[in-house]
Amino acid sequence: MNADETGNDETGNQDISDEVARQETSGVTRRGLLKNGLAVAGSVAAMAAGAASARADVSADVRADVSQPYSPLYAQTGDSVGGRKFRAWVSRGEGHGRTTLQELALRPIGGRQVVVRTEAANLCYTLSPAMLGITRAADQLNMTPERRARVAQLNAMATVQGHGGVGIVEAIGPEVRRVKVGDRVCVSGTPQCGVCYACVRGRSDRCQFLGPANIPEGMTPVADMRDGTPVYMNSQIGGFGEYMVTVEEWVVPVPSKAPAAQLEVALACTSVAGLGATTSQGVAVLPPSANVAVMGCGPLGLSAIQGARIAGAKMIVAVDPIRVRREAALKVGATHVLDPNEEGEHLVDKVRELTLQENPSLWGGGIYAGPAVQAGGVDFAVEAVGAEWLPPALERGPDPSGILAMRQTYDVLHSTGQCVLTSIPTGDISFPGVTFALSGRSVHAGQAGGCSPLRDIPKFASFIDNGSFDPKPMLTAPIPLEKVLDTYQEVVRRATILAVLVI
Repeated sequence: MNADETGNDETGNQDISDEVARQETSGVTRRGLLKNGLAVAGSVAAMAAGAASARADVSADVRADVSQPYSPLYAQTGDSVGGRKFRAWVSRGEGHGRTTLQELALRPIGGRQVVVRTEAANLCYTLSPAMLGITRAADQLNMTPERRARVAQLNAMATVQGHGGVGIVEAIGPEVRRVKVGDRVCVSGTPQCGVCYACVRGRSDRCQFLGPANIPEGMTPVADMRDGTPVYMNSQIGGFGEYMVTVEEWVVPVPSKAPAAQLEVALACTSVAGLGATTSQGVAVLPPSANVAVMGCGPLGLSAIQGARIAGAKMIVAVDPIRVRREAALKVGATHVLDPNEEGEHLVDKVRELTLQENPSLWGGGIYAGPAVQAGGVDFAVEAVGAEWLPPALERGPDPSGILAMRQTYDVLHSTGQCVLTSIPTGDISFPGVTFALSGRSVHAGQAGGCSPLRDIPKFASFIDNGSFDPKPMLTAPIPLEKVLDTYQEVVRRATILAVLVI
């Protein structure tokens, strides 16, 4: 598959029958019920029948609004889905061959659980080791014995991989209030309960549900393999299967009519982080007419570039060693692109030089260019590089650990600038103490770019609907379910920008 090949966003859609069960009520009169002492029971029955009819009407309206046919498993809240068969990519054990395509049987749901029929899901680079069984020696050496034991425990559990996706709600537990059967939703890579310590302080990117979903004690089996082995969803969301089973804290309604693959480009966990960093105002605020630098032009970086453009940035400098990614950056809004290999140790100076050229007038809102201080710098920077799992198939960057890019993201800032760090490097980073304390620059940790899922994900979906976000330069590989594992060989070597599973 060519790295810059653009795919068809309608691949993989299937015709599904569109029938919803309706209940019929008998013509029992109130007087008759009173005579038999059943007035209360009759009222309850009438209310239930009315609710069922209303649900069917709502489901019909929703079906008219989405791009794919709709067929619910069960049209009523709380109905069991136990035994329903579906296919999914399941990882278990260690090393090559740990991930296989399996037929599973859903378990009954209850409480706040939600069953979502998957329409599309992105192949996140972060999941490469889980899918392909890759382990770095440095990671093993840096693990504590407790952490190593926990990883071994997680590896032994049969887990449907994925970081969420978009789809249609098929069934809900009796305690679910956020969504209803028939809703089109995003199963977010970050939950939002709205009531925990972090959520009520405006930091739903650190919601209480985030941590427990990634430890054995916090995971709940949602399906079974043919031999009876219990199956879990990665982070309680999954994505690489025909169904996702999660809880409502991870689900966000998105009433968009966009094709599933295009919608997923904007709502993928990587894209949410990039758009969140530049448009959500969650951990940092991109100022008007800002000069912006984005380190890394994978799906996260390209989304950050689009977000900066949407937010009204004046200059956007994109940095990436891979030529096709720099070309994609120019298509989605970058005003300048730089190759870190070509610029070498002068990369930071080059970015600063570009900002000085914008306005050299000290008395007219320009940047001081004298020798007494480090001149120039951007107002806002996003780091989106991360560490390599395997050497890239295309151009390789100057530092496989990702630490150099993280430090450069800080160094390109003006003395009033802000940076958001979003990726997963290996190793430690250090700064001169005086510079870090007194330079005036602000550093923000950017899990999900600091976004608030319930507030921001519908906004990101609207970017697709109104045409302000362009998914096409990013969507290089829409694929069917059967091709997920093979495509991860391209993902891990950065030979594709954003691969999207379309069911």
